[in-house]
Amino acid sequence: MTTLSLDFIFFGHGKSACPGRFFAVNELKALMCYILMNYDVKTDNKVPPCMWFSSERFPNPSTKVSFRKRMYTV
Repeated sequence: MTTLSLDFIFFGHGKSACPGRFFAVNELKALMCYILMNYDVKTDNKVPPCMWFSSERFPNPSTKVSFRKRMYTV
């Protein structure tokens, strides 16, 4: 996600590339790790097809996702 290319230009390209892209990507990774370690994540069995915008794929907004906090016992 931090590599500059014309296929993924959300962080800019060339001399105007965002210097904070490394920080942003690390924050996203940390957030995903936290969610996966602390929550059970499930989707409905009826997952609608993804939506395409240009060359990018996005989840359908009508997709139902549930999060349940994990209970740890010592």
